[in-house]
Amino acid sequence: MCGVSRYLPEVLAVRLELFRGLKKWDLMEAVARKLTPYDPDDVQWWISWAFATRRSDSIEAARAILVKAVEQHFDVAVVHSNLACYECQLGNLELAKGHLKLSFKIKKRLRLNALDEPDLEPLWDSLGTVAD
Repeated sequence: MCGVSRYLPEVLAVRLELFRGLKKWDLMEAVARKLTPYDPDDVQWWISWAFATRRSDSIEAARAILVKAVEQHFDVAVVHSNLACYECQLGNLELAKGHLKLSFKIKKRLRLNALDEPDLEPLWDSLGTVAD
């Protein structure tokens, strides 16, 4: 019984946060990858999986995770916001602008966050036009 409890979602969620704090990205990625199919409606698992994957693997792999996530969570601003960051860092500025525009439409206060997000620096000069 003890071995089984290690894989309960509640235990995995604690482990995920522990690995985040320890910056053990590969372990965090593995846990988030396990949690995502268990509860695909919880957008945080997708975000955590992409976050860890960016650090343990590549930004391209993280982007692929969020592309899948946006199919299921199209109306969640943070998915678009994070995807905008990844697209921007990959040089896909028009795609980044599109995701930012959607994120601003869903949650207006994200406009202020975008001005402080280093991943979006290539877009900072055009953020006024993205927000419209």
